[in-house]
Amino acid sequence: MLKTLFYILPLLLVVVMFFAPARNYVNGLLHRDKKELREEEVIGRVSGYNPRVGEIQKVLKEAGFDPGPADGIMGAQTRTAIKGFQKAKGLKSTGKIDSVTRLALNRTEEVKKPEFKEEPEPDSWGNTSSDKSKQIQMALKSSGFYKGEIDGKIGPRTKTALRAFQKANNLNPDGVIGSKTWEALKKYLKN
Repeated sequence: MLKTLFYILPLLLVVVMFFAPARNYVNGLLHRDKKELREEEVIGRVSGYNPRVGEIQKVLKEAGFDPGPADGIMGAQTRTAIKGFQKAKGLKSTGKIDSVTRLALNRTEEVKKPEFKEEPEPDSWGNTSSDKSKQIQMALKSSGFYKGEIDGKIGPRTKTALRAFQKANNLNPDGVIGSKTWEALKKYLKN
């Protein structure tokens, strides 16, 4: 019995020593590389339709890089546009969206669209921008994110509340009232 155990233990050790690295090697071949995993951590899955890819395509198009149609699919033309954007911004030109590239895209998007205009401009309801600021504050207050008074001024407290609202609603917490944020806020104006 002891003699059999003496032969089995070294055999098990050899099996573990040689098969564990082989298993890791095969897993490395079958699974995506670490760069692709990082990209998926930043924007979600990149195979098939992804609305974040559509947003990236729109920003790239506005920045002067042609990603093709803004269809939310990460194709070769979109990858080429990302490489061009990265090269223009002095980033490592990989064609993949990492956290640094996503940050640069967000900054480009913020520069392209102003947060609020000082001069009154009517919106689709005929309200001026001051009225819209009050509506934003009312919506944030009724959603429970804003505790201040409704004065129509978008200050630090309103911005903080807006970012918290965006984060809670799975929106980009950039403090900017884009179309998606405005649609989410309007729901609280009706209540």
